[in-house]
Amino acid sequence: MRLQDLYYGNVIPCQHDVRKNSDYAKRSLEFLEMCDRLEKRLSADDKKLFNNITDMQGMLSETIVAESYIQGFRDCAELIIDVMFGRSENLK
Repeated sequence: MRLQDLYYGNVIPCQHDVRKNSDYAKRSLEFLEMCDRLEKRLSADDKKLFNNITDMQGMLSETIVAESYIQGFRDCAELIIDVMFGRSENLK
């Protein structure tokens, strides 16, 4: 079923449910709280700049996650090829 879901575009690799008490959930909440505290101290122009910075950080994170995901498939394919067709200097 997983391969069929992938074929039909029903798999979104970066979309996952997060457990409420996980480290990720806690850090995400802490991050949002820090952003809120900082935004309250900023002028309107500084808020705009801060939002642009956080938006850019999000885009950079998305890009590196996507590239890492793709590289993971490449690494796996190389391992499969090595297992199937690799040669040893000492063994037949």
